[in-house]
Amino acid sequence: MIKRYLGAFMLAFAVSVSVAQNPTIPLYVGTYTSPNGSQGIYEFAFDPKTGDAQLIGETKSPNPSFIAKRGNLLLATNEMTDGSQTLSAFRIGDKQLSLINALPTGGSAPCHVVMDQGAKYAVVSNYLGGALDLYALNADGSLREKTDTKLYQGSSVNMNRQEASHIHSAFFGKDSLLYVSDLGADKIYMLAVVQGDRGYTFQEKGEITVPAGSGPRHLAFHPNGKLLYSLSELTADIHVFEKKKNTWSLVQTLSMNAPGFAGKNGAADIKLSQDGKFLYATDRVDANTIATFAVNRKGKLAQKQVISVMGKGPRNFNFSPDERFILVGNQLTDEIVVFARDAKKGLLTDTGKRIKASKPVCILF
Repeated sequence: MIKRYLGAFMLAFAVSVSVAQNPTIPLYVGTYTSPNGSQGIYEFAFDPKTGDAQLIGETKSPNPSFIAKRGNLLLATNEMTDGSQTLSAFRIGDKQLSLINALPTGGSAPCHVVMDQGAKYAVVSNYLGGALDLYALNADGSLREKTDTKLYQGSSVNMNRQEASHIHSAFFGKDSLLYVSDLGADKIYMLAVVQGDRGYTFQEKGEITVPAGSGPRHLAFHPNGKLLYSLSELTADIHVFEKKKNTWSLVQTLSMNAPGFAGKNGAADIKLSQDGKFLYATDRVDANTIATFAVNRKGKLAQKQVISVMGKGPRNFNFSPDERFILVGNQLTDEIVVFARDAKKGLLTDTGKRIKASKPVCILF
C-alpha cells in the first residue's frame, strides 16, 4: 500500500515538474469566419520549447482578420464590407477574451491595427475607401472615440488592383512616425500623431514613392532605424530604403521568389529578427513560400532560402517570443505550420507540427 501511494506521489511530482519546466504561453489567432469554420479569435496554449499547441477556446467576432495587444488589452479589426465593419476591444482574462466595446471604422474592410506603446490610441488601416482611422483609448482599454480619419485618393498603373487607394497597414518607425502603406497608390505615407484641443490627430510628414505597380503591403524596420524594408504584394519584391538627412532613398530591390519562378504573386507579410540579421517574407497565390534573407552590415539583403509553407495562402506569420520557431498561417488550407529556426544561419526547417485553425490570417503571442 505504501509503495502504491509512493508511486502515485512520484508520478504526480514528475508531471508537475514537467509542466513547470515547460510552461505554455498564450497564442491568439485572428481568422476569417464562416458558418462551418472559425467563429472568431482562437486562443491556444503554446509550448515554446516543443512547438506544440493546444486549443483553449474561441471568442466570437466577425472576421477578426488582424489583431494587436498591449498588456491585457486585445484589439481586432472586423474586416466586413457590408457596413458592419468595426474595431473591437477585448479584455484578456484567465479563461477567455471578453468584449469591452466596438466602434465603426471610417472605411470598409479594415485589415490592420496598431497601438502606441502606452495604449493611448490605435490606428486602423481600411483596405477599401482609402481611410486611415485614429481612435483614442480609455485607461481601461475601451475605445473612447474616433478622433481623426485621413482619406486618400490615389491610384497607379495596375488598374485591376490599383484603381484607388488601398490602405493596407501602418507601422511605427524608430522615429515614432507612422509609416502607412497604400497598395493602390504605390506610396508610403509618413504621419505623426499629435495631441491637441481636438484630441489625437494625424499630421502629415512626407511620403515615400515605391516603384510603379509594386503595391506596398507591409514593412519592417532595421534596429538602427535608418533602413526600411517594404514588401510589395503585386510583384513580391522587397524594396530597401535608406534614410539619409531625413530623406528615404531606394537602395535595393530584390525578389523574394526562387530563381526561375514564373507564377502569380501575392506577397503578404515581412518581419525582421530581433538581432537584425535575418529577414523573412511570405508569398501566396502560385508561390506559397516563405523566403529567408541575410542582412549584411549595411542593411542590404541576400536571399538564403525559399521553401514551401506546406500549404496554401500563407498570409501572416510570426516568431515565437524567443524566435526559436516561426509560425505561418495558411489561410486556404486551414492550419498553422510550425517551422524551427536556426538563429545562427537563419534557415527554417519544417517541424512536422501543425495547428488546426479555420482560415488563420493573423498570429499573435
